[in-house]
Amino acid sequence: MGRTKVLALGRDRNGAPRTPPLTDRGKWQLAWDRASRIRPGGRYGVVRLNAHTYPRSGAYGSALGNRLLAKLRKGDRIVVTGSGGRRQCYRVTRRTRVPAGRALPQYYSDSGPSRLAILVCSGKRRGPGDWSHRTLWFAQPDR
Repeated sequence: MGRTKVLALGRDRNGAPRTPPLTDRGKWQLAWDRASRIRPGGRYGVVRLNAHTYPRSGAYGSALGNRLLAKLRKGDRIVVTGSGGRRQCYRVTRRTRVPAGRALPQYYSDSGPSRLAILVCSGKRRGPGDWSHRTLWFAQPDR
C-alpha cells in the first residue's frame, strides 16, 4: 500500500472522529481519533483511523480510501510507526461494509483486546461527503 502520514485529530461537534483535511495532501493521509487516547500497541480498545474516498469520475482523482477499497484485503499486514520509531504490526482479520448511518459499536469500542480499525466511505456517492456505505477493516496485533 505504501506509506502515509497519520494525523492526530480530535472530534467534530457531533462526537465523530475528524477526517484528514480536504487538500491534495489530506486525501492521502489517515486521521487517528486522538480523543479516544487509544494508541497502537496499547492493551485495550480500538485504534480508530479513517481516510477519504473520492468519486472515481471526479476532477480531483482518487484518494487513499479508493486505494484501500481496491487493495486492502483480509490477511494483509499494516505497520504503524510512531514518532520515536517504535513499530506495531497488525494483520487484517476482517473487512465489512455497512450502510451509512448504522451504529458501529465495534469501531467505537474502548474495551476488549487491542486492535486497529480503518473506516472509509464507500458505495454510491449521493453528494459531497454523502456516501451510501462505510467500509471497515479490522486488524489484530501481528505478534
